[in-house]
Amino acid sequence: MSEGIPARYAVAVVAFVNFLYVYMVRLNVNIVIVAMVNYTAIPHTNITTAEECGHPEAAVSEVTQKDGEFVWDEKIQSLVSVSFFWGYIITQLIGGRIAERFGTRYMFAVAQMTAGLVTICLPVLARAGTEYFVAGRILLGLAQGVIVPSIQPLVAKWAPTGERSSISTFIFSGAQIGTVLGITFSGLIADFLGWEAVFYIQGSLAAVVVGMWLYVVYDSPELHPRISAKEKDYIRSSTFTSSSKTLAVPWMSIATSIPCWALLVATLGNNWAFYMLITQLPIYMKTILHFDMKSNALLSALPYLVMWILSLLVAQFADLTARRGWATTNVIRKTANTIAKLGPALCLLMVSFTGCDRLSTLVLLVMAVGLQGAVFSGFLINHLDVAPYFSGTIYGIISGLASVNSWLAPLVVASLTEAQQTVAQWRIAFLLCSSILVIDAFVFLLFGSTERQPWDKEQETN
Repeated sequence: MSEGIPARYAVAVVAFVNFLYVYMVRLNVNIVIVAMVNYTAIPHTNITTAEECGHPEAAVSEVTQKDGEFVWDEKIQSLVSVSFFWGYIITQLIGGRIAERFGTRYMFAVAQMTAGLVTICLPVLARAGTEYFVAGRILLGLAQGVIVPSIQPLVAKWAPTGERSSISTFIFSGAQIGTVLGITFSGLIADFLGWEAVFYIQGSLAAVVVGMWLYVVYDSPELHPRISAKEKDYIRSSTFTSSSKTLAVPWMSIATSIPCWALLVATLGNNWAFYMLITQLPIYMKTILHFDMKSNALLSALPYLVMWILSLLVAQFADLTARRGWATTNVIRKTANTIAKLGPALCLLMVSFTGCDRLSTLVLLVMAVGLQGAVFSGFLINHLDVAPYFSGTIYGIISGLASVNSWLAPLVVASLTEAQQTVAQWRIAFLLCSSILVIDAFVFLLFGSTERQPWDKEQETN
């Protein structure tokens, strides 16, 4: 783009919009499930303990609130939510490696359209049977599993060193806005048009975001037809550019790399906290704090709006710090990661003892999620520091392995709270999450690194 917005920023904006869409369709079921499930028909729900934190103003709204059509207990609800990750784990490595070898552009577009079509089919699958709905969620995970790791090679080719934190954080912060919009509009659409409309409307949006992607995004500045020569030279001078030949992945070096293991621990901790809160927070809001559907949607979305704002502010400060030489990249990454892990750990520790106090609990939960925004300038961009040539592969390996916690955390919470929706049982869940975050923070502090690894060099295949 010779005039107007620089090509790298246009690519970042469209990638942000697509990442927003990824998370919107991934997480919509976590709020819609409140409208889908007939809670009063669950035979073993302990009504006495479920009303432990009864609020007079909530009782009126609960009387008028309609129950859903599916009699799914806590374990089935978690199964429906986390089954996405069973497919997601499988295709993580595939996505990163294909993007490194053949490019991100077309693979991303096909996967995004597939995710949209599967989303449209979910209401039919739900009524056909729980097993069919779970199968649909797994297929959605398979499609989206190739999307996320493919972004890393794109960032490596488009983001100059001095803008890497800002551009990468901006793109990945689409996850927070997607979460905010997905939770908010899913709740409102389900309340006014029915839960089925959520899947029909959001699934259809795939055609729009994919059209934007194909028009604006190209695999590298060299392939972009509208980039200026000046911008192309600037990007080329401050990014790692691999040769056109295939690079042999140093599998053993990656497997024995201490910084890569530190990245894995950081990702495991992050996934436990993020997905425990995103999947279980709406249920906690309904069963313990007794918020109605619309309030639940809006309040469950608020923490992720705060997370998005903080992620951008921290990223700007991180890049400014790097450009001014106020701190090394290593200090920046570890400081951001520590804020993103110890901050939420402290908040969740305090939530464990706020009991039925709505205001204190909400403030602390907003802070717990919001402070995680610093992670985008911490470990989440560290793949590009340690191995820019193999960032997609490393991201795929680590994200795939760490996806275990994405479904394990909600299942553990479901097991803790099955037929026991009490403050005491939720206290155990929050304390467990807090402990995991503390361990995560100190492992990355001690063993994480931003030094480019010696095996990250071009290795031509025979």
